[in-house]
Amino acid sequence: MLTFDKIRDIERAEKENKKLQKLPEDLMEKIREYITRKESISKKMTSDIIEIENAKNTIKRLFETRERKIIEAVLLYVRSGIPPENLTSDEDRLFTSCSELFKKFREGIFDDLKKEGAVKKEGIKMYKVKKAMPKFIGPDMNAYELHENQVLNIPKPLSDLLIKEGIIEEIADDNTKNTE
Repeated sequence: MLTFDKIRDIERAEKENKKLQKLPEDLMEKIREYITRKESISKKMTSDIIEIENAKNTIKRLFETRERKIIEAVLLYVRSGIPPENLTSDEDRLFTSCSELFKKFREGIFDDLKKEGAVKKEGIKMYKVKKAMPKFIGPDMNAYELHENQVLNIPKPLSDLLIKEGIIEEIADDNTKNTE
């Protein structure tokens, strides 16, 4: 039979250890029986009412501590593949669901980073100099000296101006070449 002292011992052990503690398989059933038994006392004394409230608060703290540990275990599992121990069947379902969500989230982030890197790489335009130009200062305050047939990257709006003046031409990237 479950008592308030036993509930406190379980909560204290959970709180004092970093890892999830092994819980009795039928703990939830015993907790329900304990609460029902205490609440069904017809002539409740003040001490009974206080014990019921203390027991409910202790049970709440126990499961909040376990929830935190489960989330920490999810993070560890997603990053390292190390599964937790001592999960109840309900907690195992929670752990599995959260792990799947975190994995999808992480995959999405890393996929986005890969795509962003590819977009940046694809976004770099290269130009070939058609007519040489002596050294000049561009709108970005950088010095440029263009030599005929030189291939380089020139930032906008300078590249637009030089194309318009017929000094440079854009070179088609292998990824953007038209294959007709």
